[in-house]
Amino acid sequence: MKKLLVLIAASLILLATATIVASLGLIVGEQLPATRVPATIAEHNPAAPDIVEGIYVLPDDGPGPLIEELDAARNTIDIEIYLLTDEDILSALFRARDRGVIVRVLLEEDPYGGSNQQPEIYSTLAEGGIEVRWNTTASRFSHIKLIVIDHRVALIMNLNLTYSALNRNRELAVITTDPAHVDHAARIFEHDWTEKSGEIPGPLILSPDTSRATILGLIDSAEATLDIYAEVITDEEFIAHVEQALDRGVRVRIIMTQSYGQNMLDEPVGQLVRAGASLHTLADPYMYAKLIMVDGSRAFVGSQNYTSTSMDKNREVGIVISSSWNLERLRRVFEKDFSMGIPVALDKPLDPDAQDT
Repeated sequence: MKKLLVLIAASLILLATATIVASLGLIVGEQLPATRVPATIAEHNPAAPDIVEGIYVLPDDGPGPLIEELDAARNTIDIEIYLLTDEDILSALFRARDRGVIVRVLLEEDPYGGSNQQPEIYSTLAEGGIEVRWNTTASRFSHIKLIVIDHRVALIMNLNLTYSALNRNRELAVITTDPAHVDHAARIFEHDWTEKSGEIPGPLILSPDTSRATILGLIDSAEATLDIYAEVITDEEFIAHVEQALDRGVRVRIIMTQSYGQNMLDEPVGQLVRAGASLHTLADPYMYAKLIMVDGSRAFVGSQNYTSTSMDKNREVGIVISSSWNLERLRRVFEKDFSMGIPVALDKPLDPDAQDT
């Protein structure tokens, strides 16, 4: 009888352990689960229960969720980024290294406006046992913001890994376990890490490969509404396609930062205001987000600015999502920012002091 009770107890312990392992997605031997549930904010897709997708909104969510993702890594972290200076992110990468995770980082060597921190960060990573290289893929800038964790989770971001991006700016990222998106993200990183040439086919929106065609196609598909977050808009073809949307009766709303000129009507985006777009500007938070939401049913989020350099010459990455819960969150954030913004009117210049910061 004692033997039977011992066997039953042992079986229950094994069953409980297996349940915990399954629920946490822990590694057994060399095996990884087909899908690792992200540590933080993503939700399951009802149409595809094995796929998890979420929106990461800054500064609202703070740096915690991203650091939790890095801390959840078990095997690999691959980061392709324009700027990496945040001390908490660096600490998370070194913690990953200490627990045996292979960490690789691709950095832009010569960011726009210069950054005397890049060589220092490069040395800090290399001397600390993290593999790091300068990104030489793009003909102009490697402005991409991409993280792949364990080849199971991908973050497609518009944010740099800096203190301001994580704590002050309006920034967006998509976290996903969709195998097609994760695979494409991993192939993009590997392509750039090994300095290969040529295009990298897949579902993500990539500069210089597919950004222009995809972004313009999204604008052209709008039937009722276009809601746009932008740091800068200068590309003539982008402006022309938004004007065409206005001509066919689409409501266009744009949110930008105040810092791009005292009179936004003198900027290229002024054409869109004159054509009927509603442009609101914000001083706080700083508007670094890149978003095109079409008819409330699909949205582009990525690192791409709406400039010819960004779409045609840089290395950039974005994603188009259609999950209802993420679109609803984007809608709420956009509505809040739009209501807080200052309208740019045709009859008066923008007063940069009109909004308290």
